[in-house]
Amino acid sequence: MNTKTFTSTEVRNIFRMDGRVAPQTLFNAEEREEIPKAERILRGTVSTRLWKLLDLPTIGARFGFLTKPKKQHILTDYNVKGGILKSTTCLNLGRTLALNGIKTILIGLDAQQSLTDIALPLPENMTLDQAIEERLGLYHLLVDGFNLSQVVKSTDLPTLDVIPETQELIALERHMKEGNRYEYFLKDNLIPLLKDYEVIIFDNGPNWTPLVENALVASTSVISPMACDFGSYQAIKVNLQTIGEFASVMKLNWDAHILIPTLVDKTKLSQQIYGAYQIQYKDQVLPCSIRRAVVGQEASVKKLSVIESSPSSPLAQDYFEVITAIWKRIETGHGT
Repeated sequence: MNTKTFTSTEVRNIFRMDGRVAPQTLFNAEEREEIPKAERILRGTVSTRLWKLLDLPTIGARFGFLTKPKKQHILTDYNVKGGILKSTTCLNLGRTLALNGIKTILIGLDAQQSLTDIALPLPENMTLDQAIEERLGLYHLLVDGFNLSQVVKSTDLPTLDVIPETQELIALERHMKEGNRYEYFLKDNLIPLLKDYEVIIFDNGPNWTPLVENALVASTSVISPMACDFGSYQAIKVNLQTIGEFASVMKLNWDAHILIPTLVDKTKLSQQIYGAYQIQYKDQVLPCSIRRAVVGQEASVKKLSVIESSPSSPLAQDYFEVITAIWKRIETGHGT
Protein backbone atom coordinates (compact mmCIF):
# COMPACT_ATOMS: atom_id res chain seq x y z
CA MET A 1 0.00 0.00 0.00
CA ASN A 2 1.31 3.44 -0.95
CA THR A 3 2.23 5.44 2.16
CA LYS A 4 2.95 8.74 0.39
CA THR A 5 1.64 11.78 2.25
CA PHE A 6 0.83 15.27 1.02
CA THR A 7 1.21 18.70 2.57
CA SER A 8 -1.47 21.33 2.14
CA THR A 9 0.67 22.95 -0.56
CA GLU A 10 0.90 19.66 -2.46
CA VAL A 11 -2.85 19.09 -2.08
CA ARG A 12 -3.51 22.55 -3.45
CA ASN A 13 -1.18 21.86 -6.39
CA ILE A 14 -2.78 18.50 -7.17
CA PHE A 15 -6.27 20.00 -7.33
CA ARG A 16 -5.15 23.28 -8.89
CA MET A 17 -6.82 25.26 -6.10
CA ASP A 18 -4.98 28.55 -6.67
CA GLY A 19 -7.47 31.13 -7.84
CA ARG A 20 -10.39 28.87 -6.85
CA VAL A 21 -10.01 27.89 -3.21
CA ALA A 22 -8.30 29.95 -0.50
CA PRO A 23 -5.98 28.03 1.87
CA GLN A 24 -8.20 28.86 4.83
CA THR A 25 -11.22 27.39 3.03
CA LEU A 26 -9.42 24.04 2.88
CA PHE A 27 -8.53 24.25 6.58
CA ASN A 28 -12.08 25.26 7.52
CA ALA A 29 -13.45 22.22 5.68
CA GLU A 30 -11.08 20.03 7.67
CA GLU A 31 -12.26 21.55 10.95
CA ARG A 32 -15.90 20.99 9.96
CA GLU A 33 -14.99 17.37 9.09
CA GLU A 34 -16.11 17.83 5.48
CA ILE A 35 -12.77 16.32 4.48
CA PRO A 36 -10.50 13.91 6.41
CA LYS A 37 -8.40 15.21 9.27
CA ALA A 38 -4.75 15.63 8.38
CA GLU A 39 -2.01 14.28 10.59
CA ARG A 40 0.02 17.01 12.31
CA ILE A 41 3.81 16.74 12.16
CA LEU A 42 6.14 19.14 13.93
CA ARG A 43 8.86 20.48 11.67
CA GLY A 44 10.92 22.62 13.97
CA THR A 45 8.38 24.85 15.68
CA VAL A 46 5.85 24.66 12.83
CA SER A 47 2.98 22.17 12.75
CA THR A 48 2.53 20.79 9.24
CA ARG A 49 -0.60 19.08 7.95
CA LEU A 50 -0.08 15.76 6.12
CA TRP A 51 -2.90 13.99 4.32
CA LYS A 52 -2.68 10.35 3.25
CA LEU A 53 -3.14 9.27 -0.35
CA LEU A 54 -6.41 7.57 0.49
CA ASP A 55 -7.72 10.91 1.83
CA LEU A 56 -7.35 12.67 -1.51
CA PRO A 57 -10.53 11.44 -3.28
CA THR A 58 -12.69 12.88 -0.49
CA ILE A 59 -10.82 16.18 -0.77
CA GLY A 60 -11.14 15.99 -4.56
CA ALA A 61 -14.88 15.39 -4.40
CA ARG A 62 -15.15 18.66 -2.42
CA PHE A 63 -12.47 20.82 -4.06
CA GLY A 64 -11.39 19.01 -7.25
CA PHE A 65 -11.29 20.40 -10.78
CA LEU A 66 -13.57 17.72 -12.31
CA THR A 67 -17.29 17.71 -11.61
CA LYS A 68 -19.29 14.55 -10.99
CA PRO A 69 -20.45 13.02 -14.30
CA LYS A 70 -24.00 13.46 -15.54
CA LYS A 71 -24.09 9.81 -16.62
CA GLN A 72 -21.83 6.76 -16.75
CA HIS A 73 -18.99 7.22 -19.24
CA ILE A 74 -17.39 4.21 -20.93
CA LEU A 75 -14.14 5.11 -22.66
CA THR A 76 -12.01 3.11 -25.07
CA ASP A 77 -8.37 4.02 -25.57
CA TYR A 78 -7.18 2.83 -28.99
CA ASN A 79 -4.64 3.53 -31.72
CA VAL A 80 -3.08 1.12 -34.23
CA LYS A 81 0.35 2.51 -33.32
CA GLY A 82 2.20 1.31 -30.22
CA GLY A 83 4.56 3.28 -27.98
CA ILE A 84 2.43 6.42 -27.91
CA LEU A 85 1.46 6.52 -24.18
CA LYS A 86 -1.86 4.66 -24.53
CA SER A 87 -1.60 2.76 -21.25
CA THR A 88 0.16 5.66 -19.54
CA THR A 89 -2.65 7.97 -20.60
CA CYS A 90 -5.21 5.50 -19.22
CA LEU A 91 -3.38 5.32 -15.90
CA ASN A 92 -3.14 9.10 -15.58
CA LEU A 93 -6.73 9.63 -16.66
CA GLY A 94 -8.08 6.92 -14.37
CA ARG A 95 -6.14 8.03 -11.32
CA THR A 96 -6.97 11.70 -11.88
CA LEU A 97 -10.67 10.95 -12.15
CA ALA A 98 -10.40 8.87 -8.96
CA LEU A 99 -8.54 11.68 -7.18
CA ASN A 100 -11.47 13.93 -7.97
CA GLY A 101 -13.81 11.54 -6.20
CA ILE A 102 -15.15 9.88 -9.38
CA LYS A 103 -15.57 6.11 -9.03
CA THR A 104 -13.50 4.62 -11.86
CA ILE A 105 -12.43 1.19 -13.09
CA LEU A 106 -9.55 0.44 -15.47
CA ILE A 107 -9.85 -2.64 -17.69
CA GLY A 108 -6.92 -3.78 -19.78
CA LEU A 109 -7.66 -5.79 -22.94
CA ASP A 110 -4.08 -6.50 -24.01
CA ALA A 111 -2.60 -9.94 -23.26
CA GLN A 112 0.79 -8.19 -22.98
CA GLN A 113 -0.62 -6.73 -19.73
CA SER A 114 0.66 -3.20 -20.35
CA LEU A 115 -1.94 -1.48 -18.17
CA THR A 116 -1.83 -4.05 -15.38
CA ASP A 117 1.95 -3.73 -15.10
CA ILE A 118 1.77 0.01 -14.38
CA ALA A 119 -1.53 0.13 -12.48
CA LEU A 120 -1.18 -2.71 -9.98
CA PRO A 121 1.66 -3.81 -7.70
CA LEU A 122 2.58 -7.47 -7.61
CA PRO A 123 1.06 -9.21 -4.57
CA GLU A 124 3.43 -9.02 -1.62
CA ASN A 125 4.64 -11.97 0.47
CA MET A 126 3.35 -14.51 -2.05
CA THR A 127 5.02 -17.31 -3.98
CA LEU A 128 4.86 -17.18 -7.77
CA ASP A 129 2.12 -19.83 -7.86
CA GLN A 130 0.08 -17.93 -5.29
CA ALA A 131 0.46 -14.69 -7.26
CA ILE A 132 -0.81 -16.39 -10.43
CA GLU A 133 -3.79 -17.84 -8.61
CA GLU A 134 -4.53 -14.45 -7.05
CA ARG A 135 -4.68 -12.63 -10.39
CA LEU A 136 -7.96 -13.35 -12.16
CA GLY A 137 -9.34 -11.51 -15.17
CA LEU A 138 -12.23 -11.12 -17.58
CA TYR A 139 -12.18 -14.75 -18.72
CA HIS A 140 -12.60 -15.96 -15.16
CA LEU A 141 -15.46 -13.50 -14.63
CA LEU A 142 -17.37 -13.97 -17.89
CA VAL A 143 -16.67 -17.62 -18.71
CA ASP A 144 -15.59 -19.45 -15.57
CA GLY A 145 -18.27 -17.89 -13.38
CA PHE A 146 -16.14 -16.12 -10.77
CA ASN A 147 -17.79 -13.22 -8.93
CA LEU A 148 -16.94 -9.61 -9.74
CA SER A 149 -15.49 -9.15 -6.24
CA GLN A 150 -13.04 -12.01 -6.90
CA VAL A 151 -11.75 -10.44 -10.10
CA VAL A 152 -11.69 -6.70 -9.39
CA LYS A 153 -8.55 -5.46 -7.64
CA SER A 154 -8.53 -2.43 -5.39
CA THR A 155 -5.81 0.19 -5.63
CA ASP A 156 -4.37 2.62 -3.11
CA LEU A 157 -7.18 5.02 -4.09
CA PRO A 158 -10.58 3.95 -2.73
CA THR A 159 -12.25 5.34 -5.87
CA LEU A 160 -10.13 3.37 -8.37
CA ASP A 161 -10.32 -0.34 -9.19
CA VAL A 162 -8.68 -2.48 -11.87
CA ILE A 163 -9.60 -5.69 -13.68
CA PRO A 164 -6.18 -7.19 -14.46
CA GLU A 165 -5.13 -8.46 -17.85
CA THR A 166 -4.30 -12.16 -18.01
CA GLN A 167 -3.19 -14.55 -20.73
CA GLU A 168 -6.73 -15.94 -20.75
CA LEU A 169 -7.81 -12.89 -22.77
CA ILE A 170 -6.79 -14.92 -25.83
CA ALA A 171 -9.18 -17.70 -24.79
CA LEU A 172 -11.88 -15.10 -24.11
CA GLU A 173 -11.63 -13.90 -27.70
CA ARG A 174 -12.09 -17.44 -28.99
CA HIS A 175 -15.07 -17.89 -26.67
CA MET A 176 -16.72 -14.67 -27.88
CA LYS A 177 -16.31 -15.61 -31.54
CA GLU A 178 -18.32 -18.81 -30.99
CA GLY A 179 -21.54 -16.86 -30.45
CA ASN A 180 -23.70 -14.55 -32.54
CA ARG A 181 -23.25 -10.78 -32.23
CA TYR A 182 -19.85 -11.39 -30.69
CA GLU A 183 -19.08 -7.65 -30.90
CA TYR A 184 -21.70 -7.09 -28.18
CA PHE A 185 -20.31 -9.67 -25.75
CA LEU A 186 -18.77 -7.14 -23.33
CA LYS A 187 -21.68 -4.72 -23.64
CA ASP A 188 -24.19 -7.45 -22.87
CA ASN A 189 -22.27 -9.41 -20.24
CA LEU A 190 -19.73 -7.08 -18.57
CA ILE A 191 -21.16 -3.56 -18.54
CA PRO A 192 -24.29 -4.49 -16.52
CA LEU A 193 -21.99 -5.79 -13.77
CA LEU A 194 -20.23 -2.41 -13.57
CA LYS A 195 -23.24 -0.17 -12.95
CA ASP A 196 -21.75 1.21 -9.73
CA TYR A 197 -18.81 2.80 -11.57
CA GLU A 198 -19.12 6.34 -12.89
CA VAL A 199 -16.35 5.83 -15.45
CA ILE A 200 -15.12 2.64 -17.16
CA ILE A 201 -11.89 2.84 -19.16
CA PHE A 202 -10.80 0.13 -21.61
CA ASP A 203 -7.13 0.07 -22.59
CA ASN A 204 -6.14 -1.84 -25.74
CA GLY A 205 -3.02 -3.02 -27.48
CA PRO A 206 -2.26 -1.74 -31.00
CA ASN A 207 -3.59 -4.83 -32.83
CA TRP A 208 -7.16 -4.83 -34.11
CA THR A 209 -8.86 -7.70 -32.26
CA PRO A 210 -12.36 -8.85 -31.28
CA LEU A 211 -11.72 -7.34 -27.86
CA VAL A 212 -11.05 -3.93 -29.44
CA GLU A 213 -14.30 -4.26 -31.40
CA ASN A 214 -16.16 -5.16 -28.21
CA ALA A 215 -14.69 -2.18 -26.34
CA LEU A 216 -15.70 0.20 -29.14
CA VAL A 217 -19.25 -1.16 -29.23
CA ALA A 218 -19.60 -0.87 -25.45
CA SER A 219 -18.18 2.64 -25.21
CA THR A 220 -19.77 6.06 -25.08
CA SER A 221 -16.57 7.85 -26.16
CA VAL A 222 -13.19 6.98 -27.73
CA ILE A 223 -9.79 8.51 -27.05
CA SER A 224 -6.81 8.07 -29.35
CA PRO A 225 -3.39 9.24 -28.17
CA MET A 226 -1.13 10.05 -31.13
CA ALA A 227 2.56 10.73 -30.70
CA CYS A 228 4.16 13.68 -32.43
CA ASP A 229 6.63 11.58 -34.40
CA PHE A 230 6.78 10.58 -38.06
CA GLY A 231 5.62 6.97 -37.57
CA SER A 232 2.54 8.06 -35.64
CA TYR A 233 1.80 10.78 -38.18
CA GLN A 234 1.82 8.15 -40.93
CA ALA A 235 -0.41 5.82 -38.91
CA ILE A 236 -3.11 8.27 -37.80
CA LYS A 237 -4.99 8.28 -41.11
CA VAL A 238 -5.22 4.47 -41.09
CA ASN A 239 -6.25 4.57 -37.43
CA LEU A 240 -9.12 6.98 -38.02
CA GLN A 241 -10.21 5.16 -41.15
CA THR A 242 -10.25 1.78 -39.37
CA ILE A 243 -12.24 3.09 -36.40
CA GLY A 244 -14.55 5.15 -38.61
CA GLU A 245 -15.42 2.27 -40.91
CA PHE A 246 -16.14 0.00 -37.96
CA ALA A 247 -18.34 2.66 -36.34
CA SER A 248 -20.25 3.08 -39.60
CA VAL A 249 -20.86 -0.65 -40.06
CA MET A 250 -21.92 -1.08 -36.44
CA LYS A 251 -23.95 2.16 -36.44
CA LEU A 252 -22.11 3.50 -33.40
CA ASN A 253 -22.75 7.05 -32.23
CA TRP A 254 -20.17 8.04 -29.64
CA ASP A 255 -20.40 11.20 -27.58
CA ALA A 256 -16.85 12.04 -28.67
CA HIS A 257 -13.80 10.65 -30.44
CA ILE A 258 -10.89 12.64 -29.09
CA LEU A 259 -7.33 12.79 -30.43
CA ILE A 260 -4.59 13.51 -27.88
CA PRO A 261 -1.17 14.73 -29.06
CA THR A 262 1.53 13.01 -26.99
CA LEU A 263 5.32 12.86 -26.70
CA VAL A 264 5.75 16.40 -28.00
CA ASP A 265 9.32 17.66 -27.85
CA LYS A 266 11.21 20.75 -29.02
CA THR A 267 12.52 19.29 -32.27
CA LYS A 268 11.40 20.93 -35.50
CA LEU A 269 9.79 17.74 -36.80
CA SER A 270 7.80 17.16 -33.61
CA GLN A 271 6.52 20.72 -33.63
CA GLN A 272 5.57 20.47 -37.32
CA ILE A 273 3.63 17.26 -36.71
CA TYR A 274 1.88 18.79 -33.72
CA GLY A 275 0.86 21.75 -35.89
CA ALA A 276 -0.31 19.44 -38.67
CA TYR A 277 -2.53 17.53 -36.25
CA GLN A 278 -4.15 20.78 -35.15
CA ILE A 279 -4.90 21.77 -38.75
CA GLN A 280 -5.87 18.44 -40.29
CA TYR A 281 -7.96 17.07 -37.41
CA LYS A 282 -9.12 20.31 -35.80
CA ASP A 283 -12.58 18.99 -34.94
CA GLN A 284 -11.22 16.06 -32.92
CA VAL A 285 -7.75 16.97 -31.67
CA LEU A 286 -7.29 18.62 -28.29
CA PRO A 287 -5.75 22.12 -28.26
CA CYS A 288 -3.29 20.88 -25.61
CA SER A 289 -0.71 18.09 -25.54
CA ILE A 290 1.47 15.83 -23.39
CA ARG A 291 5.19 16.50 -23.64
CA ARG A 292 7.98 13.96 -23.62
CA ALA A 293 9.42 13.99 -20.07
CA VAL A 294 11.29 11.65 -17.74
CA VAL A 295 8.97 12.46 -14.81
CA GLY A 296 6.24 10.59 -16.66
CA GLN A 297 8.24 7.37 -16.59
CA GLU A 298 9.13 7.95 -12.94
CA ALA A 299 5.45 8.32 -12.03
CA SER A 300 4.55 5.07 -13.83
CA VAL A 301 7.26 3.21 -11.92
CA LYS A 302 5.66 4.48 -8.70
CA LYS A 303 2.22 3.48 -10.09
CA LEU A 304 1.02 7.05 -9.60
CA SER A 305 -0.30 9.72 -11.91
CA VAL A 306 2.10 12.54 -12.74
CA ILE A 307 -0.28 14.91 -10.93
CA GLU A 308 0.30 12.94 -7.72
CA SER A 309 3.98 12.21 -8.23
CA SER A 310 5.17 15.65 -9.40
CA PRO A 311 2.22 18.04 -9.00
CA SER A 312 4.21 21.20 -9.74
CA SER A 313 5.96 19.82 -12.85
CA PRO A 314 5.21 21.07 -16.38
CA LEU A 315 4.10 17.54 -17.30
CA ALA A 316 1.53 17.57 -14.49
CA GLN A 317 0.16 20.79 -15.96
CA ASP A 318 -0.04 19.04 -19.35
CA TYR A 319 -2.10 16.22 -17.89
CA PHE A 320 -4.31 18.67 -16.01
CA GLU A 321 -5.10 20.53 -19.23
CA VAL A 322 -5.58 17.36 -21.30
CA ILE A 323 -7.81 15.59 -18.76
CA THR A 324 -9.88 18.73 -18.15
CA ALA A 325 -10.40 19.06 -21.90
CA ILE A 326 -11.32 15.37 -22.28
CA TRP A 327 -13.83 15.64 -19.44
CA LYS A 328 -15.46 18.71 -20.91
CA ARG A 329 -15.85 17.07 -24.31
CA ILE A 330 -17.30 13.78 -23.11
CA GLU A 331 -19.65 15.53 -20.70
CA THR A 332 -20.94 17.90 -23.42
CA GLY A 333 -20.75 15.38 -26.25
CA HIS A 334 -18.52 17.67 -28.30
CA GLY A 335 -15.54 16.22 -30.13
CA THR A 336 -16.83 13.58 -32.56
